[in-house]
Amino acid sequence: MTDTTKDTAVIIAAGGAGLRFGALKQFLTLGGRHIIHYSLDVFDTLSELVAVTLVLPSEHLKIGEEVVSQWQSAKGDAAQEVLVVAGGDRRQDSVLCVIKALPPQARYVLVHYAARPLVLAADVQRVLKEIRRSGAALLGTPCADSIKRVKDSTIVEELPRDEIWAVQTPQGAALDLLRTAYAKVGNRDWTDEASLLRAAGIDPILVAGSRDNVKLTQPGDEAFAEAILRARVTR
Repeated sequence: MTDTTKDTAVIIAAGGAGLRFGALKQFLTLGGRHIIHYSLDVFDTLSELVAVTLVLPSEHLKIGEEVVSQWQSAKGDAAQEVLVVAGGDRRQDSVLCVIKALPPQARYVLVHYAARPLVLAADVQRVLKEIRRSGAALLGTPCADSIKRVKDSTIVEELPRDEIWAVQTPQGAALDLLRTAYAKVGNRDWTDEASLLRAAGIDPILVAGSRDNVKLTQPGDEAFAEAILRARVTR
């Protein structure tokens, strides 16, 4: 592709405090590599890439820059430039700060959670394709379990499983739609970009992804991720 078609910006959100995990999970290693390296590998396959930004807590910028430098050194001269910046109080604040500073070529934005290091490049490509088609999209998987709404350990409602999806990242949208959503409802709290977009009247399309795209949330999740990595080697 020529430079004029490089129109996609990627934001890797790694600003969490790791309270549930009990450690800064954004600096964990899997298979001897930093988990951030796996995400960088995947997004580096996008020929449309115009900018990559890694968002971290301000007190951890130095180690983040070192982690990125290690990845770039391994890649050599072809390594993508990665901007490492301090995040805001909330994920949505961090994303907003980044999209305000994107280069003028950027037309589409993908937001990915660093704690999902095993996303597949093919799934990222399919999400981006859907964003280009419909304006907004995200990865997810149909729920395989029976889901109950519970209050005080008592089941209060049965939820129809065929209507329930577990959403993943990346999530993304055309930059103009994302900016519109922030202007309309960005003053409220949202857990992800899909919620923000929907509240602004923009319906993102769910793209079926892989169950390998696990989120490292609780202690022990990294062992499960390691098992997925080993299985990939033998496939």
